[in-house]
Amino acid sequence: MAVADDRQAGCEGCGRTVPLEDLTTVTMPDGERVACCPRCEPHAREAARKCSSLDQRRAACDGCTGTYLETELEDVVLEDGTVLVCCPSCAREAPEPEGDAGAASAEDGERAAADRGDEAEGSGEETLCLQCNEWVTAELFRVTTIDDRTEKFCLTCKERAEADGIVKDVDMRKTKAREVLGVEADATDDEIKTAFHRQVKRAHPDRESGSKSAFKLVREAYERLTEDD
Repeated sequence: MAVADDRQAGCEGCGRTVPLEDLTTVTMPDGERVACCPRCEPHAREAARKCSSLDQRRAACDGCTGTYLETELEDVVLEDGTVLVCCPSCAREAPEPEGDAGAASAEDGERAAADRGDEAEGSGEETLCLQCNEWVTAELFRVTTIDDRTEKFCLTCKERAEADGIVKDVDMRKTKAREVLGVEADATDDEIKTAFHRQVKRAHPDRESGSKSAFKLVREAYERLTEDD
């Protein structure tokens, strides 16, 4: 904590000098204690809750090797099942896999599916979004709101909720999970398990084709396909 005089000190969030009695100490996930003014305190606590930091975590792009905010990076599934973590520029240049084996990126894949009116679950059945009361063919997003309610949103409603700041978490869609594991919509439990073991070995961080992000993505896909919806 940078002390300006006996009565004031600098906020470690915004750098402003405020009275000592206005500062609040927030403990971050790594044990670091930061002194924040009233304006920065809520952001610091939210960052701690998300296992982040005031500076926001960064990671390297597997394409250009540049360093970016983790929130800007996208998972790109190649045709051979390899998962790369790419910046938006590299994700756009990544080759698109043929057929339904994968997607250019999580975000671009979701948008493309919505724009094309892809059939939900491969059946062409329409699903009613209870937020906007519109029928859509794309699979709905399972969203956890900031008040811990679980809702299902279409793409448009999800983006609107995110812009309004009421989204706490968004689960991987089952269509995306199947793309990651490379299984069809009618895959049996045994087929899903076999695909998981195959992909998780390829995605393991100890392998040249793997990474921590890819390993996490494969595990998340398997959990999504084996849980009760």
